[in-house]
Amino acid sequence: MKSLKTLIRLHKNEVDDKRRHLTQLREHDDQLAARRRQFEAQVEMERQLSGTSVDMAMAFANYIPQIKLQRNALEQARLQLVIAIRRAEEDLAQAFQELKRFELAEEERIRQEKAELARKESMMLDEVAAQRHTRQQGEGGSGEE
Repeated sequence: MKSLKTLIRLHKNEVDDKRRHLTQLREHDDQLAARRRQFEAQVEMERQLSGTSVDMAMAFANYIPQIKLQRNALEQARLQLVIAIRRAEEDLAQAFQELKRFELAEEERIRQEKAELARKESMMLDEVAAQRHTRQQGEGGSGEE
């Protein structure tokens, strides 16, 4: 079996790309949360200003439907982002599992190569020992009888 190093390197790059993508999605989620907080602070400021005069109260009343639309838009964006983040996390987990599968296969291949090399080396040493024993028997055996 050939080395899996190329496939491992390819899958490491894929895992890194998926991590970067997930990080970008999470940063986008943080930005969206900050926008939501900023929007809510602005709405609260407008609400407080609406209590200062009748004109401001009427303007705020006209502003309420727009507030609802913006809240819904922000909520929809957040929900889509949550779905995208979950999908990206699943993709990353799957890519990581594939990478581990290739790394384990490569480790097993290397272990088998080492075991085969050790087996061949042992056979060679056994053969050398058998030859040496045969020679010693041949040299010492003729004088003993």
